Amino acid sequence: MNNLFSFHGPAVKKLLGWRQGDEEEKWAEKAVDSLVKKLRKKKTANPGCVSKCVTIPKSLDGRLQVSHRKGLPHVIYCKVWRWPNLTSHNELKPIPDCLYPYDSKLDHICINPYHYQRIETSSSTSQIYSAITQQHNHPSIYHHPSNSSSHNYNSTVHYYNPSNSALPNNIPSPLEMPYPPYQSQSSHFFGTSPHSSGSLGAPSPSALSDDDDTTAHHYQNQIRMMYPLHTSPTNQPDSWCSIVYYELNTRVGQQYRVTSHKVTVDGFTNPSDSLDRICLGLLSNVNRNPTIDNTRRHIGRGVTLQLVKCNVTLVNNSEFPVFVQSRNSNYKMNLKPNVACRIPPGGNMEIFNTNLFLEMLNRAKFDGFNPLYDLQKMCYIRMSFAKGWGESYHRQDVTSTPCWIEIQLCKPLAHLDTALNEVEPPDHHKISSVS
Repeated sequence: MNNLFSFHGPAVKKLLGWRQGDEEEKWAEKAVDSLVKKLRKKKTANPGCVSKCVTIPKSLDGRLQVSHRKGLPHVIYCKVWRWPNLTSHNELKPIPDCLYPYDSKLDHICINPYHYQRIETSSSTSQIYSAITQQHNHPSIYHHPSNSSSHNYNSTVHYYNPSNSALPNNIPSPLEMPYPPYQSQSSHFFGTSPHSSGSLGAPSPSALSDDDDTTAHHYQNQIRMMYPLHTSPTNQPDSWCSIVYYELNTRVGQQYRVTSHKVTVDGFTNPSDSLDRICLGLLSNVNRNPTIDNTRRHIGRGVTLQLVKCNVTLVNNSEFPVFVQSRNSNYKMNLKPNVACRIPPGGNMEIFNTNLFLEMLNRAKFDGFNPLYDLQKMCYIRMSFAKGWGESYHRQDVTSTPCWIEIQLCKPLAHLDTALNEVEPPDHHKISSVS
């Protein structure tokens, strides 16, 4: 790598010669091309064994966008030239001689891949989501099919313990709910073995109940007496949800309104207007790139959404994981709001609990318009096929994933609309045409 940054001849082609791994060649080429443009005017050739820092200006959020993806610059180029399986900046540390490491407060960042070392420990992000090694006795948030056996999961996986899930006496408002300390990973595993049955077992315990059903019902009745549910909309919507399909940040196809209690979203091409099936394979997009096209081939049997006792459950029917961002379930599990949970093949997860939402809705009514309005974010659930996003991935946003859907829950939105009409609107003095 002596002349890594000497731009003699076709610079991009020369730099790509050092690339590691064979995946996503087009993206790597664009990443290198972006770097060449940034460094074109710099004299950064450094012959010899020890290379100097190669810097680029640090952006406001510290990230660099390359072809619809945002990521940390040093992670991008370490991934291109040294470790193609690198997943997070937490796996890297700068060498002592690096003058512009990522965690410095300087205006520039060093992207020399040989100025970083990989942290190979059992706690690294690449190891966090790996072998299943430790037995846990806590029930998890996902459902086990009735004919499957329990599985051992690494202790870093988040578990939902129903014995601790009953609401406290002073129910916090949605904006006051404490979240755990920052986690280096932003995706969490849920589901069952790919070899187990995909049928649903018994519903998981509600976030508002404990193991004793009698005590739970009594406790919920007490809560409802304190916060009566005056939020039943007069005009209930005909459909319980609507689904929109996206490729990156582009909406493709129509909005599908779902009236059946069960609907499957798959990658096949059935042209019939079935009420319980949406075939994404029918949709065309002239701007579709090879990554999107390849991901669409892996949607397969897709996912099934089921409305069971007003709660929504998602079942992964495909042979690849799906990633779900649900603020409702994240609140229930005391996770950060934007966490995307990984559901493996054959797994299933409750992605919306109506009782929890209604209790939060009634609580928020006492806090004013703005906390109440913020609950609309809980009524939208985003799910990506095969590709994850978040802190542990080079895709930071769902709009950077190739194929994803947004699920809009109609009835919770109708309840919220009724509640919003019952409270005072926000202070009009806090916004103006020039603010």
